[in-house]
Amino acid sequence: MQIPYADYLVHLSNILLLISYSVRNILWLRWFAVGAAFIVMPYYLAQPTVLWPPVVWGGVFAAINLYQIALIYRERRPVQLNAEEQALYDMAFRSIRPRDFVSLLMVGEWKDAEPGERLLATGKPADAICIAISGDLEIRKGPTVIGRLQPGETIGLALAFTEEPSSVDAAFLTAGRYVKWPIADLRGLLDKKPDLRAALQRHVNTELAKRVRDAVLR
Repeated sequence: MQIPYADYLVHLSNILLLISYSVRNILWLRWFAVGAAFIVMPYYLAQPTVLWPPVVWGGVFAAINLYQIALIYRERRPVQLNAEEQALYDMAFRSIRPRDFVSLLMVGEWKDAEPGERLLATGKPADAICIAISGDLEIRKGPTVIGRLQPGETIGLALAFTEEPSSVDAAFLTAGRYVKWPIADLRGLLDKKPDLRAALQRHVNTELAKRVRDAVLR
């Protein structure tokens, strides 16, 4: 018994589906699924009575996969950072992916600081997390200077999430430039992006470990 040539399209389509189930790369999986959908369509169209339901549904599935493929390629595009953003990334966020960093920047606010501007005030909770990329910051407890913060160090990290009042003042001694992330906006972003939350948590753990190590060595 001879097999009609159109039947070979069905076999080829199913072979591509089998291959798609065996690959681990999601991009290749979607490409094989799209190929399988388009290859089998002529078979349905070549029937004495065109089988429109599988043609329509195959087109829908192919369109969904093509849309997801476009998203994957967009996410894989090289990230372009300006000079300030690159400086901030190099100082504080090298442990996370550049694209995750861009997502963080989208909810942050760049600020110019005047001498004397305070990022933390004694007795007040922190409503934002800040990181300076330039300028000298001083930490005071009452009249006593207890330390300086270097550009790239996070300010208000623990206080912002515990909502406890600050026991110190953190103020600029000189003009500077910093980024401010309002806590409400940051929480909203992390709720939508669990992968980014995990990446940021690893970054926080790394920074806390560094601060503990520096404190021990002093």
